[in-house]
Amino acid sequence: MESARSGMRFFTIVFAILRLLTYRLIHRRRKNFDEQFAREIRETLESLGPVYIKLGQILSMRPDYISDVYCHEFESLLDAGKPIPRSKMRTYLKCISHSGQKEIVAQLDHPVAVASLSEVYKVTSASGTTLAVKVLRPGVREMVRQDFSILKKLIKLIGHRFGRTDRAHWVDLVCEIEKWLLEETNYFYEMRNIEAMRRDLVSFDNIIIPRAYPELSSKNIFVMDWINGYSMLELIRMKRKGELPEFPFSLEEKLEELIHDVAIKSLLRGYFHADLNPANIIITNDGKIALIDFGLIKFFSKEARRGTILFLLGITSNSPELIFKSAELFAKNGSSYNREEVYEDLSKLLYDYSGMPAKDVSSTRVILDILKLSLNQGFEYPWSLILYTRSAVNLDGQVLRLHPDFSFSDYGSSRLLEVYTQAFIDEHLSVSHLVDVSEDVVAVLKDLPKNVGTILHTMVTKNKTTN
Repeated sequence: MESARSGMRFFTIVFAILRLLTYRLIHRRRKNFDEQFAREIRETLESLGPVYIKLGQILSMRPDYISDVYCHEFESLLDAGKPIPRSKMRTYLKCISHSGQKEIVAQLDHPVAVASLSEVYKVTSASGTTLAVKVLRPGVREMVRQDFSILKKLIKLIGHRFGRTDRAHWVDLVCEIEKWLLEETNYFYEMRNIEAMRRDLVSFDNIIIPRAYPELSSKNIFVMDWINGYSMLELIRMKRKGELPEFPFSLEEKLEELIHDVAIKSLLRGYFHADLNPANIIITNDGKIALIDFGLIKFFSKEARRGTILFLLGITSNSPELIFKSAELFAKNGSSYNREEVYEDLSKLLYDYSGMPAKDVSSTRVILDILKLSLNQGFEYPWSLILYTRSAVNLDGQVLRLHPDFSFSDYGSSRLLEVYTQAFIDEHLSVSHLVDVSEDVVAVLKDLPKNVGTILHTMVTKNKTTN
């Protein structure tokens, strides 16, 4: 039976792809073809389920990869999917809810947002508190497992034809992505993640992490505080129409705070939020930044964190030496490469990127080009860096929409070095860490003068050239 369902699903996916290709072949000369084809693709992704909706969500924030017509159409995949019919949802809720959730479940009528994995509702508790209730869509786990089972079979057949990597690597990659998505379908993980972030970000007055309610939550239903404000997705749409509200703060500054306090400093906390899509970020009326989805949190190993820090420092300070050193940390044993060739290619990529605003050169494109170059030379990056890049893709798309003159290269060269150096030393020389990580501290301090010297020399040379 399972084999038959998998076979039917395989043919469903293949048929959907063939239908899109046929539609394009027949209608490509029509007026307004792109608008019609974008809608066809979006509807196809919706019909194929969460794995493919996730792909569309990522593409929606990439105006540097696909045209605006497709980006705008795919945006609806972030928060405006098709809700489950009410009769089916009521039956489903009876099956998955426990006695302590009866009051909450009774209020669930029409969702305020529909995503690939869940529906979100706004309710009021008996005490008058406004709550957000996430309900896992029925059948999601089974569909994720089924789709990835098909992907793994396809890769075993044709995986060796893509790139320089063998089938085993591609299977590992698909298995890891499957693990990430399955964790997002279990709200016990989200409850753990939200409590960790509330604890670690308590000192940030500008960041709001909503409170979770474990007694009202379960594996399939998650309850937390409702946050009033505008999502980044709403702000992107308002700006496109010229209808942005008059805030008593700079929206561009809020985006820079998000990059600094949530993305950059996460490297020093040892874990990061790996799903910073614009529907999951709220700007409140008083200028606070709130995160509202915690299904995917990823942890760094000590080596991966150090390598990622060097990787980003190398990009922002225009230093091929630091990027090369970060790549070598993850090199396969016995890998061979042409050092001069890699150095030359890195220098060219950084030269084209240095000082350029987001609207001219995408940070994500540069990062992906560097990763591709390194992988082709035999370097293998950890999964944490791959996921961190996914998070960067989401943020970079928001920068392109809301702050196109922002230059991450300039931002990094003026602030990133100071932030990383001070925070890294403070963390590892604190009394609570000194004994346990004394070996790591020695390694960091041993390399720190050399790395800082390299960065400062690069920055001084760059400034002299500019002047």
